[in-house]
Amino acid sequence: MPLRSATEFPVSPDAEALETTYLECRAALVSANRSRGILKAQSDRRGVVIAELQRELQDLEADLGDEARAKARLHAMNSRLVEVIRELESTGDAIAEVVEESERQSGFWLVRMFQELVVLVRQWRSVKAKATAIATEANQLGPQA
Repeated sequence: MPLRSATEFPVSPDAEALETTYLECRAALVSANRSRGILKAQSDRRGVVIAELQRELQDLEADLGDEARAKARLHAMNSRLVEVIRELESTGDAIAEVVEESERQSGFWLVRMFQELVVLVRQWRSVKAKATAIATEANQLGPQA
């Protein structure tokens, strides 16, 4: 039954039309109540969907936050690794220079170059220790990153 406006019903019906008007008013009320029930059910379903979407959005936000933190840690670790690699290259080049120079020199210069080589080897080992520390940290963070 289509919804009817209250203005369609007489304010003061004739005595003969009272029963008919009552039945029409009752049918209109039943129809309006059904429509209201349907609207409430739809509204309730929308509320459930909205709550579920909000929860999913919060989960997504948390996941994106975790990913951002992991990327920041990885970026910091990569920066440290780049620094270590540069130090290794620099130290390796310096060692190669000392070795090449020692091949051209003899006597006292050879002793001085050997001393320089010892200093460079210590530096090399220090840089390798940094690289090992970074690798250990990466292994500990591995599953989280």
